[in-house]
Amino acid sequence: MLKIDLSSKRSRLALRFFTYGVMTMSTLALTTVVVFIMLGYRMDRGFVFSQGGLIQLRSFPSSATVTVDGKKQNSRTPSKVDIKSGQHTLGMSLEGYRPWSKTIDISPGQLLWLNYTRLIPKSITTTGLHTFDNLVGTLNSPDHRWLLAQTAADSPNFVLVDFNNEKKPEYTNLQLPDGLLTKKDNKYGKLELLEWDYGSRYVLIQHRNGDVNELIRLDRAKPQESVNITRVFSLNISEAHFSATNPNLVFAKTDEVLRRLDLANTNASAALVTNLKSFVVYGEDTVVFVNEQDKTVDDPTTRQQAVGIYRHGKIAIVRTVPLGPSISVAYNEYDNHSYLALGFSNSAQIDILRDPTANGPKDADVFNYFDLGAPPDLLSFSSNGRMLLANHGKQIITFDVDQNKYYAAKLDASTSPPSLHWLDDFHIWTDAGGKFSVLEFDGQNTTYITNVTPNFAAQISASGRQLFTINKSVDGKFLLQVSNLTTE
Repeated sequence: MLKIDLSSKRSRLALRFFTYGVMTMSTLALTTVVVFIMLGYRMDRGFVFSQGGLIQLRSFPSSATVTVDGKKQNSRTPSKVDIKSGQHTLGMSLEGYRPWSKTIDISPGQLLWLNYTRLIPKSITTTGLHTFDNLVGTLNSPDHRWLLAQTAADSPNFVLVDFNNEKKPEYTNLQLPDGLLTKKDNKYGKLELLEWDYGSRYVLIQHRNGDVNELIRLDRAKPQESVNITRVFSLNISEAHFSATNPNLVFAKTDEVLRRLDLANTNASAALVTNLKSFVVYGEDTVVFVNEQDKTVDDPTTRQQAVGIYRHGKIAIVRTVPLGPSISVAYNEYDNHSYLALGFSNSAQIDILRDPTANGPKDADVFNYFDLGAPPDLLSFSSNGRMLLANHGKQIITFDVDQNKYYAAKLDASTSPPSLHWLDDFHIWTDAGGKFSVLEFDGQNTTYITNVTPNFAAQISASGRQLFTINKSVDGKFLLQVSNLTTE
C-alpha cells in the first residue's frame, strides 16, 4: 500500500493536483455524457451506444395516451418521446375516440414534430342546419367563418351563412344591386363564384351573358357597394385573383395580358406580362405565370412556353419548354424559402424548384422531383406552404418540403374519381362516391366522417370542433349539415 507523507509540502502539492485532476476529468466526463444524452445518444441492453431521435407529440383533443411499438408511455399529449433511430409505430388513444396510429422512420439526431394528430370520435353525430330548395355552388371563406351559397345559376341573389356562432349559424340573403349586371332580353346570364379575398370580406364572381363577360366584386358586409370591375376598367377580363394582402388589388388576365387593377384608385397597370396563358397569385405582389415568347430575338418565328415569376416589377424566367404540353404550376413559401412545383400534360414527373429566382432570370435547378405515374390532375400546396399535393385519379403523392421527402398512397374510390382538397395544413379530404373522408398528408389514417353530395365545398370550423358539409335531404332538397368532431 502506497503511503503518502502529508507532512511533506511536495506530497501535499501532488495530492492537490491529483484531486483537481480527478475533479476536472470527472466534470468533463459528466458534461460529455450530458451533451450526448441531449443529442439523443443512449446505451441499450447490449451496451451499444447509439444516437436516437426526439418526437414532440400533440393531439386534438389533448390528453391522449401514447404508445411506442405497443408500449404505453407515462405521459399524455402534449408530450415528447426519446426514441431509437429506425422504424417505429406510434399510437394515440383517448376515451370516446377512434384509435390513431402511424408508422414513422426517424433518423439519428432527428427532431420530429407530430403536432397535427386529429382524433375522430367513434360515434359522429351529423345534424341538418338549413335547407335550400336548390343549390348550384358554395364557397367557404379562408377564415372558416363564412359560407356563400348560390341557389340559382342565373340569379344575383345569394345566401350568406355566418359561422361566428358555431352552435347557431345565421343566414342572410344578399342581393347584387340592380343594374350592376348586364341583362340580355331582360335576363341574367350564368354567375359563378370564384374566390374570397384573404380577409374574408369580398368575393369575386364571374357573370357570362352571351357575348358579355363581367367580373364582379361582392362585398358581403355592404352588398350595395359591390363593384362591376369590368365596367370600371373597360377591360375584357377572362381570369382574376385577389392580392393576398389588399382586396382592392386584383391581378387580371385581359386579352392575354396580365395587369394589376387598383380598385381604390380605379387604376389599371400597363401590361406586366404579355402572351399570357395562365397564372397564380401569391402574397401582395408575386405572380407565377405561363406565357409564350420568342425563342431568340434573332429568330422571332420560333416560339416556346416559359414559366416565370413576376415580383415587385421584375420578371425572372425559371423554365422554358417547347410549345404543346400544358403546364400546371403551384407556388408557396415556407421557412424563408419559396417553392415552385411544375407538372406537364405529357409527363408523369413533378419538378419542385426551391428559391427559383435566387440566381436571376434563367432555368432554375430542380430541388427534388417524383414520378406520379401519369400527368397530374391537381397540384396544390397546403396553406402553410409545407406540403405539396399531387394526384392523378386514385394515385396521390404528397411532398414535404421541410423533410425533403415524398409519400405515395392510393385512394379507395371505386365508385367515382376522387376530388381532393386541403382540410388544414396536414389533412386532405375527398368526397368520392358521396363519402366524406379525411386522411393525413402521407395517406395514413383515412377516416370516414359522413355522407355528402359531391362537388360542394366543405369547411372545418374556426375552433376545429365542427365540420360543415352539403348533402341531399330525403325529399331531394339540399341540406347544410354539421358533424361534431369532438365528443363534447
